[in-house]
Amino acid sequence: MDTVSDPSSANSIAPDSRKSWTAALGGTALFILWGLAMITGEFPHEWAFPIWIQGVFFVGLIFVLPVGMCIGWIGGFPHWSYPYVGHVLIFSLYMTMVATPGFLFDREMWGWRAWIPFLVVSVIALAFTRSLKPISKFFTNIWDDWTLLTFGMFGFMPLLVMIGFDEVDRLYSLYFMVILTLLMSGAAWSYIRADTQRRRIVALFIGITLAIAVTVIAPSLYWEKNGWVFPMQTAMMGAIIVLFMFSPAVIGLIRRTDRDIKRLGPQN
Repeated sequence: MDTVSDPSSANSIAPDSRKSWTAALGGTALFILWGLAMITGEFPHEWAFPIWIQGVFFVGLIFVLPVGMCIGWIGGFPHWSYPYVGHVLIFSLYMTMVATPGFLFDREMWGWRAWIPFLVVSVIALAFTRSLKPISKFFTNIWDDWTLLTFGMFGFMPLLVMIGFDEVDRLYSLYFMVILTLLMSGAAWSYIRADTQRRRIVALFIGITLAIAVTVIAPSLYWEKNGWVFPMQTAMMGAIIVLFMFSPAVIGLIRRTDRDIKRLGPQN
């Protein structure tokens, strides 16, 4: 189970024990793999580094991380699995518009083929569960604790980082990739290990706002000298992304209102 008895309470503790080291490692693995892919991807060309290692990490993003979603699906979507769902859906959508020369499909866009990993793991998960109950549980968990949806959206934070630093000098980006990998992994670990909703919110708020701030400010400072960006507009865009990722808080407000109405009962 990944529910809380009263998500509005700062002392609510999830019955599935968020202190599980296995769960924490499982939820953090996504950000570690993404971080290694981003870090090695920013190594300058003149560095003596085997390029095939970058390919291994890239393959992991496409074909290995969906396995995390599959395991979570079979297990009834425990809290650690939500970033995998966000990653697989958004990354699949992103890859439909991407070509990977020298890797797969040469210079063709991936198109519908980008959804193959998602479809394969979905079939496997359904074969194991033989039920749609885990999908129902995915949503009821969110109703019980809205932070799960924000944590799920946190799963596509690495993709935003990659897009934000696109075309930026590799050596300039490299140091920020290390910082962001530690930041995102630390936020995920802290969220999963937290035993109250208040602490989960704090972990996500710190992780998301700092990651967005670095992703917006660092490339802006790089490009500003060329007059290609406008700091105020990029700052506004970053703020909008943060607000969007915390929009599931509305679910908590709706749930609290619904609970208060039921508590008052019919008025005669």
